[in-house]
Amino acid sequence: MINNRERHQKFLNMELIAETEDFNKKFSAQALYLLNESEELFMGQFMKFDNGEMIVKFRATRSFPRKGEYIQAMYLPSKIQDYRQWGNKTYEDLFKNRIKGSEAICIWHTKSNEDGFVLLGFRGIDIDFAQYISQTPGALIVFGPNKPPIDYLVNLYRLLQDFCSQKVSDIIDNDYSPITNVPILIREEQPSKFIYNQINSSEVTILQGPPGTGKTQLIAELCTKLCSEGKSVLITALTNRALMEVASKKVVGELLKQGNIYKSNLTVDEQNELPKLIPLKQILPIKGALVMATYYVVSSFAANLSDEGVFDVVIMDEASQALLAMFAASNKIGKRKLWVGDTAQLGPVLSLNDNRVKSNLFNDFKEGFRTLTTKRIYPTYQLTATFRLTQRSANYTGYFYNGTLISKSTINPIVLNSFSKILNSNGGPTLVLTDMEVGDTAPKYAVDMATYFVYAILKEHPQIEIAVLTCLRKTTRVLQKAIALRLGLGNKVMIETIARVQGLTTDITLFFIPNASLNRSLEARLFNVATSRAKSHTIIIADKNILNYPQMSCEVRKFLEKLNTESCIYVPKYMEGHSILIE
Repeated sequence: MINNRERHQKFLNMELIAETEDFNKKFSAQALYLLNESEELFMGQFMKFDNGEMIVKFRATRSFPRKGEYIQAMYLPSKIQDYRQWGNKTYEDLFKNRIKGSEAICIWHTKSNEDGFVLLGFRGIDIDFAQYISQTPGALIVFGPNKPPIDYLVNLYRLLQDFCSQKVSDIIDNDYSPITNVPILIREEQPSKFIYNQINSSEVTILQGPPGTGKTQLIAELCTKLCSEGKSVLITALTNRALMEVASKKVVGELLKQGNIYKSNLTVDEQNELPKLIPLKQILPIKGALVMATYYVVSSFAANLSDEGVFDVVIMDEASQALLAMFAASNKIGKRKLWVGDTAQLGPVLSLNDNRVKSNLFNDFKEGFRTLTTKRIYPTYQLTATFRLTQRSANYTGYFYNGTLISKSTINPIVLNSFSKILNSNGGPTLVLTDMEVGDTAPKYAVDMATYFVYAILKEHPQIEIAVLTCLRKTTRVLQKAIALRLGLGNKVMIETIARVQGLTTDITLFFIPNASLNRSLEARLFNVATSRAKSHTIIIADKNILNYPQMSCEVRKFLEKLNTESCIYVPKYMEGHSILIE
């Protein structure tokens, strides 16, 4: 089927409407409802800035932003700073009356010296907001939902109206019929040299990078090599975090020192982290320099560009999360392109529900990376060596990659004496089954169990990093409160939805699967992401009947069936005396 532009435009327009409607529901809702009921509005007290990070104090008994959550920070006029003054005011009323505002992302939680309070750290703060709020210690700050990235969709829509660009047409006007395009496995000791040669020999190169295979390091090595040859290089990604990870690699240190790395929308914390980064006000190709910008910025540049191939090389990171039209943008602006992603991990997150995507045959437009790797013949390669996962972990994660993963990890799994009879000494996953009510998104006993796991692990190893993951935002908030009240949520603990942690590396993961929305928790790509973050152990907490659930992929079923026989315990909800896990 030829994906004509009219249908493609319809897809982008429907997603734009869906995102706008979702936000407008929150925007028009009463602020007190969002604060007390839906827990989408939060209040905290500004403490200080420290190394570019805004530190804010919250009550532990109330909700507060999750780690990794992008959010709008607002300083309100004195007459409505206290939520008791809000009355029937909507979120829109607060937003329009704000004195200052800034996008922010929560990056850490820690226990406050004051009982009943936690401290949160935020990055991504606008410099103007930071300067203003720094002069107002003790100020109350309201945090609420961000406006959706509608400019991104508008830019892509405009790009589809470019009928003069052959490079746009190559992506948009293609016949995407299913083909057999098995990636070529890369087993070289220095994969960056191999990919470098492919970039020089092919206009488009696609690289599949399974968990822990060193995608960021490889991209950094390529950028250094290409810039040293005097080439203009643009790297783009969905998130600023991904861009900063590349800029932080040692291999690009000389480029950074020489003032040859430019980044758009540079924030105060990024500037503090890497003072040598040069703020980029306008995207321009610079010979021998690396330009960094998110999809949102690059989409605008591509839509307004009259020429083609202005950059020597364009690298798309996080490509599995890009819409098909974003690849048209990349194709238009670069002479050579490298698209790096993973079809076995999460695709783009849309407001448009899956049923409407499927019924309108929009999947090819949504899943850009998957479309190009399975329905278009471009040279496609896959990394096979994982530096994060132990060999046992790699064997389980390998179910999603046809058994092609080989562990090159040099890390010995963390020994946990408290759970020596439960966890495998070779690391990897463990299945902990218990009793969960159907439909209960946060069963108390299982939440208590997860809380105890975190408590006992940190008591034994205070410095290790733990991620507590689940697919539901509601479950995340309950876990966050429970762990905060017991532990104070130290910097080493992240509690987040799986959709927000792609790219995360941690020491130990707790994957909490409530007996609700199991089709989401057991979706192959989401399950793969959740179970492949940890360098040592992954503890899966689920209902005892999880294997009876019929709607799971063959990869997930094989994973769980093997785990059920190899490393699984059952902890009943009700026991005489105390559970072996719960104090």
